[in-house]
Amino acid sequence: MSRKSTIEWTNSTWNPVTGCTKVSAGCDHCYAERLSERFRGVKGHPFETGFDLTLRPERLEQPLRWRRPQLVFVNSMSDLFHKNIPTEYIARVFDAMERADWHIYQVLTKRSSTMRDFIYRHYSGQLAPPHIWLGVSIENAAAMTRLRHLKQTNASVRFVSFEPLLGPLSTVNLEGIHWIIAGGESGPGARPMQIEWVRALRDQCQAQRVAFFFKQWGGRTPKVGGNTLDGRQWLEYPQMESEQQLGMSLQVAGVPTDDANDLPDVGPWAQEKLMCLRKYLHAYTTILSKKQFKGYFYIDAFAGPGTLKIRQQQTDDPGQKLLLEVSDHGMQDAGKVEYISGSPRVALELEKPFTDYIFIEIDRQRLNRLKILEEKYKGSNRRIHLREQDCNDYLRELLKQTQWHQWRGVIFLDPFGMQVPWETIVAIGKTKAIEIFINFPVGMAIQRLLKRSGQFTPKERAKLDQYFGTSEWYNLLYENKQDLFGENINKIQNSGDVLMRWYRKRLKDVFPHVSTAREIQSTNNRPLYYLIFAGPNKTGAKIANDVLQQGARRIQ
Repeated sequence: MSRKSTIEWTNSTWNPVTGCTKVSAGCDHCYAERLSERFRGVKGHPFETGFDLTLRPERLEQPLRWRRPQLVFVNSMSDLFHKNIPTEYIARVFDAMERADWHIYQVLTKRSSTMRDFIYRHYSGQLAPPHIWLGVSIENAAAMTRLRHLKQTNASVRFVSFEPLLGPLSTVNLEGIHWIIAGGESGPGARPMQIEWVRALRDQCQAQRVAFFFKQWGGRTPKVGGNTLDGRQWLEYPQMESEQQLGMSLQVAGVPTDDANDLPDVGPWAQEKLMCLRKYLHAYTTILSKKQFKGYFYIDAFAGPGTLKIRQQQTDDPGQKLLLEVSDHGMQDAGKVEYISGSPRVALELEKPFTDYIFIEIDRQRLNRLKILEEKYKGSNRRIHLREQDCNDYLRELLKQTQWHQWRGVIFLDPFGMQVPWETIVAIGKTKAIEIFINFPVGMAIQRLLKRSGQFTPKERAKLDQYFGTSEWYNLLYENKQDLFGENINKIQNSGDVLMRWYRKRLKDVFPHVSTAREIQSTNNRPLYYLIFAGPNKTGAKIANDVLQQGARRIQ
């Protein structure tokens, strides 16, 4: 697990390096040094060597094992751009961040020129990835050179931490800066911060439309002075120029909370599924926009209303809301209902959209919400078609009619249960032009029907036969066993994994390329369903595998 952080503007910390040396006044009362030196000489303790600079290569893979997206403060106990850290090791840290790109990383340094030069070389003059935020720490006017270096850094997202703020800053040009953090010093000998310094910084952020996060007044302990400035908390997060810059953000703005009772509640696992969908669709439309087809479409077979409501047990931490919820970057009042984009919005908000969108929804209330979404995009280059009918009926007719050599498309099959029979899957595969992302609902629906006893009514068996397109599932999952009371039929152990592998094998009989299966778990780590890609294109399968393999248990 990651180290859960008490730092208000992040969720977790990751320290592939520990230890540092002082470079300016802001380092005088370094909390990391104070903490580390307490354990110097304690055999076996992570800080046995105190605050001596130490590389921790065994920690490089940690973010890959953290499944849920987090805001990760990189090197809270060091400075990644210290002169004694080899460039090759820094590159390995960035490689780990790029591989585990479902997190947002906050990299903060006082060695600003070293960071600037490394980023330019490492990314060959291009911008660093948008999920890696690059920042500098500035304590007073004497350290403002770091701001100039930050502006020269090829970063997608730039931020500045004015903590501890030790003096007035006068006018600060924040052009090219996305986020400001401010705070007073805490701990023994804490130097006081004047309210005028913070107000001036806050006012300049507002005037220049830069997100402002006020962490603390400081004092003997971090919490003793609170974090209220002029009667309110300032907990803003950076507003990206587009959702694509943030990668996994699922924020929704402007949802009428007084008319949201009909929106479906979802658990936090929904964002994991939608994050995978968004990443794949972004890659798909980027590639297809360069091809010569009559059009390329997205079909959402169980579209829903376009917006989903996060269940209320979600965290109140504003940093986590940045990843999972609608919080207007921390500025909404606590207690308000929070939302994420559903799959229709995810597809519509792509930087390079599909030419056509088909949203299928049989629920009238949800369809009405989709009509509002349709109206929003009227006049854009997105043709939206709404269908109020069973998705299998619609797809059977559509798949018979279209000249598939002229079209390409993606169908998202995300049912609540077993509403997509095998014959629909086969019909899609026959087009040799359509790719599918499918929710295989092992834990949510299928296992509930697969009785331990193996005793089924004819109706129950017929339903399973229709879904799988064969009765082979029975002999696959049930075995005869002899015990003291004679012969009994029992469901095998690990039936979910066995069933998943078999289903993937059957998909390979229909589609040339099938991805690994990504397991989506509930908050108590129980399997809910698997997300799988199948399609005619090798490149699509490679992209899907890259997306589905990131940070999750998977089955091949």
